[in-house]
Amino acid sequence: MKERTLNIKDEIKTPLAVTSDKAKHIFESLSFAVSNDEVIYVDFSGIETLTTAFLNIAIGQLYSISDRNILNEHIKIIGKSLTPLQRKKVQLVMDNAKTKLSKEDIEGEL
Repeated sequence: MKERTLNIKDEIKTPLAVTSDKAKHIFESLSFAVSNDEVIYVDFSGIETLTTAFLNIAIGQLYSISDRNILNEHIKIIGKSLTPLQRKKVQLVMDNAKTKLSKEDIEGEL
């Protein structure tokens, strides 16, 4: 598998990870990597402001297009590039995305 690093700040050209347009760009980059069997290391270095709204689109949405095991295999978040608060936000978004999918799976079975 091909490996590469995606620096969020460089990719969105700002230290503010807040807008849906920028988040959609990150989502598209990450989903492209997964569909092309790449491993992508997500680097948040230099990001000063990170919102859960941004993360819901950029990362949370990935759980609606792929299995969590596949995502874990292909997308690696560089933990040391996150502040403690940013890490909590990322974890919250990932947990919510997984929970939402679980509820939808259950409802789809009924």
